[in-house]
Amino acid sequence: MTRWAALALLLGGLAAPAGAQTILDQEQRLIEIHSLLVAVPALEAPGALAPLQGRFALEVITIPAIDGSVGTKTQITASDQAPAFPRLRAGVGLPLGGAWRAFAGLAWIPPVEVHQVSSNMLGLEAGAAWSSGPFSAGLRLHGAWADSKSPVTDPATRDRLVTRIGGGDLSAAWRFEVGPVSLAPYAGVGLARVDGTFTVTSDGHQLASATTDLGLSAGLRLLALGQLEVVAELVAWPGVLVHPGFALGWAPRFGKSEPAP
Repeated sequence: MTRWAALALLLGGLAAPAGAQTILDQEQRLIEIHSLLVAVPALEAPGALAPLQGRFALEVITIPAIDGSVGTKTQITASDQAPAFPRLRAGVGLPLGGAWRAFAGLAWIPPVEVHQVSSNMLGLEAGAAWSSGPFSAGLRLHGAWADSKSPVTDPATRDRLVTRIGGGDLSAAWRFEVGPVSLAPYAGVGLARVDGTFTVTSDGHQLASATTDLGLSAGLRLLALGQLEVVAELVAWPGVLVHPGFALGWAPRFGKSEPAP
């Protein structure tokens, strides 16, 4: 068994539901899982951006093994198509004064079709954080909309999932300076309202799932030379989905901004 296969089994076990489920429960659960995959996790430590400091990142969102069993049938899931998907992310730090910092940003998945799969996704976020020395804590609000198309009920079809997510989270970080490198482990907790509508294109049948999900996260941000950034984060939606994400970014400063954190 490979390392990735073992990891997939572990994550699948952590996200396994308890108790018996009806066919409707199973279908709605698949909608919930696939909707949460396109949610916008922080993938950043609170207060990381100084005023007038930008952030441009490429994220890699991993897809754990998803069981597509629905009664006696098996639907095609995201993990049958790919182990991960990319997402573009950008943000900018905003001045608040004193020990406070704010930021605003957006995330985007362009609707490029690969292996009959495409997702047109737009996410928005904004937040504020308080920093004192190496410690920072912040509040972030986020929202996302996605229109995803892929074979689900049959390999020859392209079914559609429209996802709407809104929520917020609280997080805290502690920064360590190691020569030219800054390390900031962080953790957060939040809630998200998740609404997904799945449409079977062959007959127009629709199924909806609406849930409020608890989210837990833990990550590590590495900043080198003041501008090169690498972030790894593990996101857990208990009982539903557990998966890591990674980001490689550039964080330039514009104008006369204060030093990067």
